[in-house]
Amino acid sequence: MPTPNDPLYNEIDASTLESVRKNTIFNNFFVQTAFQAKLRAGGALDPFLGGSAMMEPFIYGRVQGQAVRPGQSVTIVRNPVNTGMNWQEKAYVAWFPYDDWELDDGSGQGGVINSGEARIINLYQVIMENSIEVIETMLEMDSYRHGQAPTAGVTDNRILNSNGVDEAFNNGIDPSPYGNVYQYYGGQLRNGVVGKALNSTPLYLGTPTGGTGQIDFNALMQLWAQCKITGGEPDLGITNVFGFVAIANALDAQRRDISNTKHDIRFDGLNFNGVDIYASPLAPSSQAQNYIPLAGRNGTAGNNTLTDGSGVSTQLLPFTSPQFTQNGANVPFSPTGSGIPSNTIIQPGEYLMFTQASDFKLRPTDKPGWNFGIRKTQMPNNVSLDAVMIRLGTNLYNPMPRHGAIAYGFSK
Repeated sequence: MPTPNDPLYNEIDASTLESVRKNTIFNNFFVQTAFQAKLRAGGALDPFLGGSAMMEPFIYGRVQGQAVRPGQSVTIVRNPVNTGMNWQEKAYVAWFPYDDWELDDGSGQGGVINSGEARIINLYQVIMENSIEVIETMLEMDSYRHGQAPTAGVTDNRILNSNGVDEAFNNGIDPSPYGNVYQYYGGQLRNGVVGKALNSTPLYLGTPTGGTGQIDFNALMQLWAQCKITGGEPDLGITNVFGFVAIANALDAQRRDISNTKHDIRFDGLNFNGVDIYASPLAPSSQAQNYIPLAGRNGTAGNNTLTDGSGVSTQLLPFTSPQFTQNGANVPFSPTGSGIPSNTIIQPGEYLMFTQASDFKLRPTDKPGWNFGIRKTQMPNNVSLDAVMIRLGTNLYNPMPRHGAIAYGFSK
C-alpha cells in the first residue's frame, strides 16, 4: 500500500478549490445517428398494441386473365394471391446498480454523497441518460443487421435482435454486406411460392477479384432504378461518413450538382434524384472502426466500446462469396445482376442504402413499463443497493423490401 502524504494536503491544495463548471459534462463516447430519426420523421412509427406476433399481409400473385375470343370457354381456377409475414416483438434492456448512499434518484430520499453544494454533476441523471443512449445505440446498430437464427446462408445467431435492413434488402441468392444470404424474410421463404415478391438485389461495386471499387453517378442511378422499377419512391439514403465522402467526391469529380444540400436541425446531407442521403457514423463501414470505438465482430470486453444488441457492431469484414450456379452449372458471377463474383473473398468496403422511409415499421410497445420504463429490484439483504433496469419492447422491419436496395464494395 502506498505511503500517504504527510501532511495529506500541501498548503496550496488545502486552501484552493479546483476550477470546475457545475452541471457540465462532455460526451466523448456516443455519436449522433440519422437512420431511426429519419424513419420516425418519415412516419414509420407504428406502436405495437399487443398480441403473440405481428403479421403483415402482402400480395404476391395474380388471378387468371388473357386475351380471348368472344364466346370462348376458359378454365377457371382460384389462384392464391396473398399471404403474410410474421415478426416478434424484441426486448432491449440497459441496467446498472444504484446505491442510494451515493446517489439520489430524484425522490430526495438518498444521495448522502452526491448531493448539496458539493455535487458538481448529478451522477444519477448522467447514468440514466447513458442508459437511454445505450439502448438507442443498440437499436441503431441493430437496424442495419438482422434478427434471425442461424440457417443455411446465415452464420450468426441474432434471434433476440430486431429484424433490420440486412435481411430486408436481400434476394435469398446474393450475400449481404455481412456475407449472409437470407432465404427467409418475416418467416416467409423467398423464391418459392411467392416468387420475387420479397426480393431486393444488392448492388456490388467492387472489382471482379473482390477488391473495393469506386462509386459514381452511374452506380447511384442503378441503385435508384432498382428501387423505382418495383414501384418504390426512394426518398432516404443512409451511408457511413466515409461512404458519404466517397459519394460527394464522385459527384464532384464528374461535375454533377451537389450544391443541393439538405439541412435540418441535426443532420446535413446530399440530395440525389429526390433521395436525401445522410451520413450516419454507425452505418456499416470498413473504416469507421479506426475512428470511433466500435466493438469487434467477435465481441470486445469492457464498457468503452459502442455495441449493438449482441455485443458486436456494424463493422464490415471480408467474407467469401458462394459459388453461383445457373441451370445447374457453375457460373463466374451471380445470375441476379448483382455483379458479385463467385467463390471470391469480398472486401465489403463502404455501404449505401436507398429506401422509402415510410415503408419501414418501428414497433415500440405502447405499454409504459416497457417503453423506456424503469424497473427497480432490491439487491438481496443489501442496505443501500438496488438494480435499475431501463426496458424497451420494439422491432424494426420492412413489409415492402423490394422498394429499397443496398450497394457495397466501394471505397472513398
